Amino acid sequence: MKLKAMQPVRWPYVVLIMLLPLLIAAFFLAGMAIYGTQRYNDAYFMPTYQQRYDSPGAVIRPLEHALQTGNSQLYAELTGLRHAPPALQADPNLSFVMLIEIDKAHYYHYLFFDEKTMTRMTVHIKEVKGRWVVVPDDLYFYYDSGRWLSAYLPIAGVWWAVWIIVWLLQMVSSVSACYRREHLDTL
Repeated sequence: MKLKAMQPVRWPYVVLIMLLPLLIAAFFLAGMAIYGTQRYNDAYFMPTYQQRYDSPGAVIRPLEHALQTGNSQLYAELTGLRHAPPALQADPNLSFVMLIEIDKAHYYHYLFFDEKTMTRMTVHIKEVKGRWVVVPDDLYFYYDSGRWLSAYLPIAGVWWAVWIIVWLLQMVSSVSACYRREHLDTL
């Protein structure tokens, strides 16, 4: 039985496939960096807002009120975003509990707790343009805080591991085909 000759490896495609996670990361980082320049509404960063929200504590109490009453206008002021965040649902049972941590990206993470449903909610606050703002859990938060790496690195690692295994299997198949051609086809 004669075996078919294997196709030669198309290295440009192999390299492109291997670099795909890096290309995706580069597009994500560039997109988030560009979005970050337009993320905030300059009207919310006037001196009056900078004085009103000059510390994390100055944001927490109004945030607790906004969450309890569902005051979307106050929440928009606290986030300072160019595009209004989604409307809030009032939750009078939600109350501020404590500061959980201050991370390396200078985010203050606060814990809120709903006593009725026994659920908790984490809120992120960071200083931006001379005032403190509430940062929603969106793609920009994961980019800016560096948390995107905790999802990206394992996925990229699996991607590269699979491609290395495929490449090794291709090499073994190629070497064994050469061996069969040279030694077994002559029998």
